[in-house]
Amino acid sequence: MRASLGEFVLDLEQHLLFLNDEEIAIEPKVMELLLYLHQCRGRYVTIEELHEQVWTDRIVTDTAVRGSVKKLRVIFKDDDISSPSYIKSVPKRGYKLICESSPIVEGTPESFTDIEPAPANTTQSSLKKEQHKYRKPLIYFALLVLLLVGGAVFLTHQGLLFPSAQVTVSSVDSLTEFKGEKTSIAVSRDGRYIAFTGRAVKSEHSQVYLYDKLEKTTRQLTTQEPHAMFVRFAQNDKALIFSNTLTGNSSLKLLPLTVSDPESAMVTLLEGRYLIGEIQLGRTSSEIIVQLANQPQSKLMLYAIDLEGYQETRLVAVSQSDEFIVSVSTSPDRTRLVTLNLQAGRTQLVLHDLATKQETRLIDDTTPLKKVVWRNDNELLLLNNSSIRLYNLKTQKEYEVYDNRGALIKTIESDHQGGLVVIKKSQERAERLYIERSFSGAVSKVIDTRPEIASMMYDSQGDELKWVRILKDDLNSLGSFNVKTKHIDIYYQSENRLEFLDVSEDHKWMLFKENYRLAVYSVEQQKVHYLTASFNSSSDGVFYQDDQYILYGVQVGGKWEIQRYNLSTEISEVFLTGYRSIRPASNGYVVAGESGELAYLDSHLGVAQALSHRIGLEPITRWHVKDDRIVWSTYDHLKSYIHHFDLNERHYHVTEDFFLSLYPRISVDRNAARVVYLSVQINDAALQQVSFE
Repeated sequence: MRASLGEFVLDLEQHLLFLNDEEIAIEPKVMELLLYLHQCRGRYVTIEELHEQVWTDRIVTDTAVRGSVKKLRVIFKDDDISSPSYIKSVPKRGYKLICESSPIVEGTPESFTDIEPAPANTTQSSLKKEQHKYRKPLIYFALLVLLLVGGAVFLTHQGLLFPSAQVTVSSVDSLTEFKGEKTSIAVSRDGRYIAFTGRAVKSEHSQVYLYDKLEKTTRQLTTQEPHAMFVRFAQNDKALIFSNTLTGNSSLKLLPLTVSDPESAMVTLLEGRYLIGEIQLGRTSSEIIVQLANQPQSKLMLYAIDLEGYQETRLVAVSQSDEFIVSVSTSPDRTRLVTLNLQAGRTQLVLHDLATKQETRLIDDTTPLKKVVWRNDNELLLLNNSSIRLYNLKTQKEYEVYDNRGALIKTIESDHQGGLVVIKKSQERAERLYIERSFSGAVSKVIDTRPEIASMMYDSQGDELKWVRILKDDLNSLGSFNVKTKHIDIYYQSENRLEFLDVSEDHKWMLFKENYRLAVYSVEQQKVHYLTASFNSSSDGVFYQDDQYILYGVQVGGKWEIQRYNLSTEISEVFLTGYRSIRPASNGYVVAGESGELAYLDSHLGVAQALSHRIGLEPITRWHVKDDRIVWSTYDHLKSYIHHFDLNERHYHVTEDFFLSLYPRISVDRNAARVVYLSVQINDAALQQVSFE
């Protein structure tokens, strides 16, 4: 049964609200409030009564009740409280629904009576029949041609009619200026609106914006979000879903686009989750698919979220401990998902049938991919650091359609017309500064470096030399950097990803991870030796006992243990069990458990003393023990934190800054008195339209 509410229509059975036959996004509790006000129309309802009748399942404040009433007024555009059209409020009496309301009876169509036409002139009748006789074939022929042309256009668009014909770029149009940082994008079904997340300056938090291609205007939709990251149109483009991606406290929110001020009617769908990633459309208009991790050690998996009942259903889970879902995209017909997975240093493109649960591996190689989207139901577009490639599901062939030289294209999204909307950076890498900060509170200073330096570590012997990772021309290098002369000496190079971990005091050995395998490089012999063979089975390592050994963490049979590698004999042996990372102290060791919890051992056979702190375990975090001071980094995607703990005095303090202003890959000097870290500046980006033919 339906009832009119002024210009609106309320479906009393399905609990839906419509305006001009279009469904309005409304929070469930706000809908309950509206239904109760409608039930009690004609009289005032007190706040106490609303507490008892509407908020029976929870205890809320009067402010929360008034906030729900305000949301209703926003939806109804009932802004003039002195002369309301929908909800009237009187102090101490409550609220009353005052708009005109009446039941809507579903009518039945009138029956049509056959009326016999009046007799016509025989000659005229014969002429009309003759004309109709010749007109019919022409109409059928025209319809057939129209059908064939339309079918050809459709099949070509779907990549089925001429699967061997290669798609090429027809035009690239700039939609916005290179101004401000942009993180993710979403495009409405008609292609007119582009939602994106980003920030204008370094000191701001990332917010949600909406660009109108027709009006060429950008509107800021949120102002108070801590870190808006991923965004997606939903509910037939009547709402935006976005995530605040904060490690340990992520949330998912809905912005209704049918009201003048979407932020005032915003609905929180999920909160307090460990991590929320990409958002995609689900199998129905009331469902979305979200990358979600609920626990610190759990992987991001794909969950279906029902926007009406707020129910969560796991759709896709990773099957291996070293497997990660990097990107996900829903097919236009909403029957399939494609995921971009990373496992054992290999990139896998996997097709998921949502009805049969069948999985098909499309690609499995070492070529890195960053993003996948559907061009149509039969073609995929793949983004990597050098190009955008098209993959045809029918022919299982792929080829380059757009040059991404310099990795300037940050991310891509389908425009639902066969083309793409992309975020293009103004430069491959944002301007970078290396900041040296003293723990004693002295003024920080900037280290003058070279632009290709991607990370920096202190040298244990002095201040003039720094150890650096170089990223240039898609090649990673490890070497030393002279702060005074700006000269760089390169010792090891690789096309694979490198994480620089430690250097021996005599500068003869370098410890690093290559594609997540722990490795040590002999500078004298120019030889690399891999300590671990499997992806993600090791934590990190450190030189030990005058550089005779390396202590490192490795997972064996699902259990973590510390192994000791002898640099002379090239043999590893078990040193400690039950821990994933270790650092020598002046007397004893500081160890980290499986979840990063810190403990102190006076010897490798001693009893562990818990230190009530936890280090970060992500690949870009670091931890150090120097002069009985423990320094480690953590982050939550919004901010980074440097923790400082004195092992003797048990004194602890923490320093924080924005994530990119204080990148977590820190290094400390030999006395733990100073820390050096990377500070990344804003990389201005623009929205561009890429059309194909």
